[in-house]
Amino acid sequence: MTLGQKIKEARLSRGMTQKELVGDAITRNMLSKIENDSAAPSMRTLEYLAGALGLPAGYFLDQAPISDGTVPDGLDEARAAYRQRRWSDCLAALEADSRAGTSDEGYLLHAHAGAYAAREALDAGQFAAARELAETAQYYNQEGLYMSSHLAAQLALILGECLTRMGEEGYESQRAAFLRAFEALEAQHKIL
Repeated sequence: MTLGQKIKEARLSRGMTQKELVGDAITRNMLSKIENDSAAPSMRTLEYLAGALGLPAGYFLDQAPISDGTVPDGLDEARAAYRQRRWSDCLAALEADSRAGTSDEGYLLHAHAGAYAAREALDAGQFAAARELAETAQYYNQEGLYMSSHLAAQLALILGECLTRMGEEGYESQRAAFLRAFEALEAQHKIL
């Protein structure tokens, strides 16, 4: 049984909806991707989900693919696609190789390629796709070792614009996220 299947089975056996399980920790969309094995959770997310389900995190890790720090083939493919600005191909390579997707560099590539893809979708008027890409990129940016306040600010702007164009509420929360990211950037520049 895959990691996603274990999480879904545990959630369903407790009679929980995806929305109930995620709370404010991650988006329901990200949980859906995790349950369908098209995204790999960070250790922090996995620990949160395990705690919310009343299970030890180790229950989910048994036989789950976890990066051992070596460079997997999928990461080479993702890097090549990223360098060529083929954002969708980069994301597809990361999702196809779970070892690549769970590495620190995989999280970094997923966050940046996702942000570029979200911007392209937004510019093309594909607001729902842009929102999904930006939310996923936001997750990988927040959970990854190489979290970037600059990228967080860009993603908050993209999400705010998506919400505005789609006529949905939530713009104010994205504005607040942008301001927090901007303040973090200012603090970083004072340190440097």
